[in-house]
Amino acid sequence: MWGSFFSGGKDPLKELGYEVLSDSQQTSSNPHSIWTILNGKKKATGDLVTIFSCQTDAHINLAKGALKRMKTLRHPNILTYLDGVESDKAVYVVTEKAVTVETYVNELKSNNNNNATTYNAENLLEIAWGLQQLCRVLIFLHDDCKLSHGNINTSTIFVDAKSCDWKLGCLEFVQSINEDQVNLPSRFLPSCQRYEPPAGPSKKGTNSQKARDIWFVGTLIWEIFNGNGATSATSYRQLGSIPRPLSAAYGELINTNPSLRSSFDKLIHSPYIENNSLVECLLFLEQIQLKDPGEKQTFFNSLPDKVDQFPSHINERKLLPLLFNAYEFGSSGSTVLPTLFKLGKRLSDSDYKKRIVPIITKLFASTDRMTRFRLLQQLDIYVEHLTPAVVNDDIFTHICTGFTDQEPAIREATVKAMLYLASKLNYKNLNVELMKHFSRLQTSDDQGVIRTNTIVCLGKIAAHLNPSLRGRLLISAFGRGTQDPFGPSRQASIYALYHSERFFTLKDIATKILPIVCHATIDPELDVRQQVKTLMSKI
Repeated sequence: MWGSFFSGGKDPLKELGYEVLSDSQQTSSNPHSIWTILNGKKKATGDLVTIFSCQTDAHINLAKGALKRMKTLRHPNILTYLDGVESDKAVYVVTEKAVTVETYVNELKSNNNNNATTYNAENLLEIAWGLQQLCRVLIFLHDDCKLSHGNINTSTIFVDAKSCDWKLGCLEFVQSINEDQVNLPSRFLPSCQRYEPPAGPSKKGTNSQKARDIWFVGTLIWEIFNGNGATSATSYRQLGSIPRPLSAAYGELINTNPSLRSSFDKLIHSPYIENNSLVECLLFLEQIQLKDPGEKQTFFNSLPDKVDQFPSHINERKLLPLLFNAYEFGSSGSTVLPTLFKLGKRLSDSDYKKRIVPIITKLFASTDRMTRFRLLQQLDIYVEHLTPAVVNDDIFTHICTGFTDQEPAIREATVKAMLYLASKLNYKNLNVELMKHFSRLQTSDDQGVIRTNTIVCLGKIAAHLNPSLRGRLLISAFGRGTQDPFGPSRQASIYALYHSERFFTLKDIATKILPIVCHATIDPELDVRQQVKTLMSKI
C-alpha cells in the first residue's frame, strides 16, 4: 500500500512492526493539519496506535520537522511518540492511540440522550479538565522549552484512549518563541487563515509567538463550544455557547492587542476551571504525595459523593488509576476503598476483572491491617468478580493472616469471609488449610463470639467440603463445639448438626452423633436443651 513512496517498494509500517487497520482513516480530509490520521496496531502485541501519514510534497519538510520534535519533546500532555519513518516522499509518525479534540467533543455531544448539539453538566466538567491540561503543557512549552506550537486548533490537540488526557500533537509549526513566525499555517493550509489573530504575523517582539498561541487557544475554546462556523477573527467576538464562568478569561485570550492577551495561568484560575469539582479532584490525586494526612482524610471521606457527578469514562480510565496510585505511593491506606468499590459497581465483569481485581489483590498483600479489614468487610461487593485462580493463588494466603490477628474484629471478619470464598477454594485450601485454622480458633481463641461464628460458618460451607472428609470434619468440629464453655457456641453446634444431618451415615449418627447429643441433653442452658430436643426428633 505504501511501497510506492519508498525505494524498493517495501511497506515502511510493516518494517516498523505496525499495520494500518482496514477501516482506519479517522478523517477523510483534515484541512487544519498536514496529516492524514490513521488507526493502526502493533503487530507483535495487538496494541492500538495512531499513525500520522504525510505524503504531500509541499508538506514533507514540515512533517520531517514534526517527526524530529516528536522524538525529543516529552511531557505527559504531549502525544507519546512510539516510532516513525521518513523518506523523500512520505513521513509516518506512530503514537499512542488518540483522537482529535474535534472528534472527541462531537462524540460527547452525540452520546447525550436529550440533545446531540449541546454539552451536559458532565461534559462541561471534563472540558474544563482538558483545558487545564492544555494550559499546563503550553506553559511547559513556552517557559521551559522556549518554544511555541504555532497551530493550535481542534485538529491538532488530541485525547488519548487510555486515560482521556488532552495532549498536544502535530508539531510541524513548532519554533522558538524568540523568532518571528517562520512558517505560517495558513500558507500551507488555507483553511487555517480564519484562526490568524487580527494583528497578523508582522507583529514583532519577544512574546509574539506566545501571544499567537494564546489567541489560538481562544479560537479553540470558541470552536469547542460553538462549532467550526467561524469565518474570520471577528467571529470570535460573539460568545455564543461559551459558559459564563469562562467568558471573562476567554475575552482576554482574544484581545486584539497581543501584549494585552491573558496568560495561561489566568485561564487556569478562571472560575470555570478553578472551581470545577473534577479538576479539583484529579489535581489533588496527582499531587497526593504533597498532601498531609488530614487533607487526605477529608478528601477521601467526601470523594464517594462527588464521583456520581463525574463522567463514567473519566472515573474508569483516569480516576481509578489515580486512586490506586494514591494508595500505593500516597500513603492513603484504606481510605481509598469506598470510592474504589463504588466506581467498580459500574463496570462490566470483564472490565472489573481487568481494572479492579488487580488492585484488590495488591491491597490484600498490604501490611496495613485496616486495609485488609475493610476489604473483608466489603467482600460481598466484589467476590463475584474473583476467579478461583485469583482467590487461591493471590489472596487466600494473605486473608489467612487474619485468623491469627491480635484484633478480634479482624479475626471475626476473616471467618465470615469464608462464607463467600468457600465455593472458590481448591481442595487443599478448603479441606486442609482452612480446617486447620477453624480447629485452632475453636480450641484457642479467647472470644466466644468468634468460636461461635466459626461453627456457624462451617455449617454453612459444609456442602463444599470434600465428601470423603466431610463427615469426619463436621462431627469433630461440632462435637468439640458442644463442650465449649460459651453457651451460644454449644447451641450453634447442635443447630449445625441438625442442618448437616444429610451428610452423615446412619452408622455415624448411631455411634458418633447420638453420644454427643445425649450428653447435651443435660446442658445447663435451656436454649441448648431445646435445640437438642429438635435435633433428636429429626434423627
